[in-house]
Amino acid sequence: MSKKNNSKAEPVIYLAENSKLLTKIISSALKEKGYEIKAFDDGFSALKAIINEPPSLFIADKDLPLINGIELCKILKTGSDNTALPLILISTDDSIFDFWTTAREANRAVLIANDKIESLLSAVNDLLNTKYIDKEEFLEKKSCDDEFRLVRWLVNTMDKSDFFFNVSQNIVELYSFVKDTDYLIEKIFRMLYTACAYDGIALILDTQPSRVYISGTEFFEASVGDEFWNICHSEFESQIKKNHTITYEEKYVENVLLSRPEKNKYESYCAFSIRSGNDIIGTLHLASTRKRCFTYKLQSTIDFILPSLANLIQESLVRAELTKQEMKLRKAFSKFVPEEVINDFLNSDGEQELKNNNEKRNVVILMSDIRSFTSISEVNKPEDVVNFLNTYFTRMVDIVKKYGGTVDKFIGDAIMVLFGAPISYNDNAKRAVEAAIEMYSQLPSIPHGQLKFPEGIKFDIGIGIHSGDVIVGQIGSSDKTNYTVIGDTVNLASRLEGLTKLYGAKIIISEAVRNELKEAEEDLKLLLLDSVKVKGKKEAVYIYRVDQTVLPVAFRQAYEKGFKSYNEGAFTLAIPYFEKALELLPDDKAAMLMLERCNEFAVNKPENWDGAIALTSK
Repeated sequence: MSKKNNSKAEPVIYLAENSKLLTKIISSALKEKGYEIKAFDDGFSALKAIINEPPSLFIADKDLPLINGIELCKILKTGSDNTALPLILISTDDSIFDFWTTAREANRAVLIANDKIESLLSAVNDLLNTKYIDKEEFLEKKSCDDEFRLVRWLVNTMDKSDFFFNVSQNIVELYSFVKDTDYLIEKIFRMLYTACAYDGIALILDTQPSRVYISGTEFFEASVGDEFWNICHSEFESQIKKNHTITYEEKYVENVLLSRPEKNKYESYCAFSIRSGNDIIGTLHLASTRKRCFTYKLQSTIDFILPSLANLIQESLVRAELTKQEMKLRKAFSKFVPEEVINDFLNSDGEQELKNNNEKRNVVILMSDIRSFTSISEVNKPEDVVNFLNTYFTRMVDIVKKYGGTVDKFIGDAIMVLFGAPISYNDNAKRAVEAAIEMYSQLPSIPHGQLKFPEGIKFDIGIGIHSGDVIVGQIGSSDKTNYTVIGDTVNLASRLEGLTKLYGAKIIISEAVRNELKEAEEDLKLLLLDSVKVKGKKEAVYIYRVDQTVLPVAFRQAYEKGFKSYNEGAFTLAIPYFEKALELLPDDKAAMLMLERCNEFAVNKPENWDGAIALTSK
């Protein structure tokens, strides 16, 4: 080099500025400070001069002919052999600071306003008094002519730009794999292999247990792989600093290396921390059969990639944990509600959940109870009763879920089911009735186990269904709450279930449910049983019988005519119809009950008869 490299020589500053006035102002001020100045009016001339003899510092205007200041910064900092050269980017408008965000290669960006250059002089002084270390000085410097060197610098710049663009694009594409951590890690391994043709790789995540992903060791003897693993987990444990024994869960990633290494052992190794914020979430380990494989350039490239990869891995781990928790929730809730209800519940947003909390809603309530269960329990061992109930409840809940219902609670041997909460359908009543029919039809197939039945008692259930407004939501104390419903609708459903014993019906529904069935009513062949005022209610309620099999047409006609006369107070006219119904079905309790009432009321007609019988028992 010339005398300019002598420590006693004046610092040489190159100035690339196409304004003659600004060139004169800046040059004069710098010369007064004792600097030697070389001025250029375009970027290309300045670049050729730098190739021949680099200066102590370079000042370039953002806007230059041929090659502008931003392009000069990129070429010199990313493609040349002079990456430690201090660069100052200047401009006469403040858009330079917008450009600065895309020209990070410059050491400083300075605004020249009203021909005042105090900020520039200060930046020059700071940069020339800072010792810059060329981190690429270990690279081999090949002698070549100026033209070839310029071409090489330009090609290097374009290659690096393309490389980082491709890496960034690949990272963006990796976001589509965050749902599957294993596959994401495999894709990361393959991407890293394009940046660095390693011969062994391991990634260890700080999970419970610690998940280990490893690849490349299949080409080596077991001892080489064991040595690599020992180094990896020792480095991992030294970084995460746990106070407990770490267990590892290993997964081998296959077919990442494109070719078999020429050597049979590793010659170089490096490790990186994978950080999410300030927390270490894992470590990355690379090994190669080549000596000094992991140069500063290569390590800085991986350092550039790792923050984005860490975010991807962290998001994948969070999603995996959420998926795990969701599976637990599904497993727990699946015992009580159908799959589509769980899906709707999990997919609903927070606002919807809040809206659904403690609100008035129209729901259909199904109450089911085992007949004479107290008597059955008295003659059986508690464990046999519990085992039977578990079997029975399991079968009943499966049916409820099938039709979109939600088990609200078990009350001893009774089941309370909701249709319309938390998820509602436009045919809640139809679903409830069809579920009730199937529940009853499955009774013969439910095994009794060791359960014994008292004489004259068989396994049977009664089901009552009512529809109406309730308060639904989290109800309870500050320490314990349950998602449930309260209201008169619940009480009436329970009363209807109790009436199945009185009328000998398997399933009784209210008029409110019947009105919601619409076109399904004809298919279900409902029979109007009676008009009642249940205990605690002043209003009359029409109740309907639902049967698993269709009743004889003649029986239905006789009963319906008899009830019409009965309801109108013509008890004597009603008697023959109920007698006819009993001839057709002698054991029908409803017809028998109605005939008894008609015989009594024909002699002692009730006062103020409105067609509804008041029931005093539950």
